[in-house]
Order: sequence, then structure tokens, then C-alpha cells
Amino acid sequence: MAALRLPREGRQLGLLLAATGMFLVSTDSLFIRIADADGWTIAFMSSLWSTPITWGIAARNLGRSLPDQFNSHRGPLLASSLLGSISMTAFVTAVTKTEVANVVAIIAAAPIFAAVIARIALGEKAAPRTWRAIAVTILGILVIVGGSLSGDGLSGNLLALFAICCFGANLSIWRRSPDLSRILLVALTATFTMLVTAVPATPSSLDRNALLATLAMGSLFGPAARFCMSTATRYAPPAEVSLFTPVETVCATAWVWLWFDEVPPTATFFGAAIVLAAVIYGVTGPAAAVTPPPTAHT
Repeated sequence: MAALRLPREGRQLGLLLAATGMFLVSTDSLFIRIADADGWTIAFMSSLWSTPITWGIAARNLGRSLPDQFNSHRGPLLASSLLGSISMTAFVTAVTKTEVANVVAIIAAAPIFAAVIARIALGEKAAPRTWRAIAVTILGILVIVGGSLSGDGLSGNLLALFAICCFGANLSIWRRSPDLSRILLVALTATFTMLVTAVPATPSSLDRNALLATLAMGSLFGPAARFCMSTATRYAPPAEVSLFTPVETVCATAWVWLWFDEVPPTATFFGAAIVLAAVIYGVTGPAAAVTPPPTAHT
């Protein structure tokens, strides 16, 4: 039997990184539910754990070139980090204000925003196959959510929508700056998030389970997911990378089911099948744009 070979370059590597990143970030909703605190505090604590770890990795990987990396890409680094911190805070707060199904369903609409923003900012045209996959993805999400989008969690729904707008804009920044140090970007994003949420956060209100949940979210799953997602855009167009956001919708539902014993309705299973089929269809077609060359920076 031939050994399984993982892609090391090109569009297939970008799609693999996107899938991995979204699988990892799907745990965020679970950790937020476990923490059972306000969004400001959860975002602050997760970034507090994340900041020293990611800066340590950045310093180790970049060494003396770290200041040069920052100075040579100051604009996109600061813009992307700020967008990332705002998106992160909005997402976390959204999960605390409405149903998880609502948030991850809205997040799954990211391909539309990514395709539109990439078309405006980068002039990248999404392939017709990608647009068809996006349409089928939306159908699958509607099947999953059904009538759960009630007016009770309007503020949470709007925050989720705002979060994916920031995420779509960030995809275009990452795509336009393929030589941007991804680990430096993750470290700066954690720092910005910590600073943005420091004042309204009340970390003293967290219990042991909440601290452990934010630790896992901030020190492992979150940074790894964001590194994968930002690196994926070096090799694949934003519209194709964002096609994997429905993976979070499906997996987040599964985590809550397994941890809290909340059995999803039958519609969720049918919708998940549609979503996964759409993603497979969208990423198995030809590349929609020229892939930028990889760089040595991490």
C-alpha cells in the first residue's frame, strides 16, 4: 500500500492548511461555552495566554530579523492584526449572546465576503465552480439552521456578521502580502486582542474550568488555527480558502453534541452532508488564480 503523501507546495497545500485551520478553530465555540463568561473576559484571557507563547515562537523562528520583518511590512502587519483582534473579539462575544448554531451558520457565509472583497481589492476572479460551491454551501447552512435564527439573539447575530466581514478583509491582506511573516502576525494579533479587551475584562470572575478552557483556546488551538489560515492564502485564492469556513459550522455543532450531549436535529445531518459535498466540489476543480510563490519566512 502506497504511503499517504501530504502536499508540500501549491494550491493543494493551501487547501489542506485551510481545512486544518478551520477544523482547529471549530473548537473555539466549545471552549467559549465551557468558559461560560462574558466575551470581553474570554477574549482577554485567551490572548493573555497566547501572547507570550506566540512571541516566543516568533523570536525563535525569526531571530535578529524580527525587527526588520516588522519594519518592512509594518502597514499590512498592523492592519491585519487589528482586523484579527476585532474579528476575534466580535466572534467570542457573539457566541456568548446567541446560539452557537446561529454564529457558525453566519460565519459560513464568509466565502461570499471573501470572493467580493478579493474581487474589489485584488482583482481576483473566483472561478464559476467556486461560486456554484458557495451557493450550495449556503443551501446546506440554511438546512442546518432552519428556523433557529430568531430575533432573540440579534446583537450576537450582528456581531457574527461583523466578524466575518473583518475575516474576509484579512484574507485579502494575507493574499496580497504572501511574504508577510505569519507567526509574527499571529503574535501581533494576540497582543492587539489583549490590549483591546483589557479594560472591560474581569478575569477574577473565571473559575477553574474557564481558565483551562481559555488556556487551551489561547495557547494551542487558536494560534495554530490562525497560523494555518493566514498561511493558506499564500497558495490558494481567498474565495477558495474561505470555502472551508463551513467546516467550522459542522465541527462546532459536533463538539457541542459530544461535550454537552446536545443531539443535533436530523436537518443538521442532511445540511452537513450538503456542506461537505459543496466544499469537496469547490476545491477539486482547477485553480482560479495564479498562486504566489512561497517564501522562507514563517
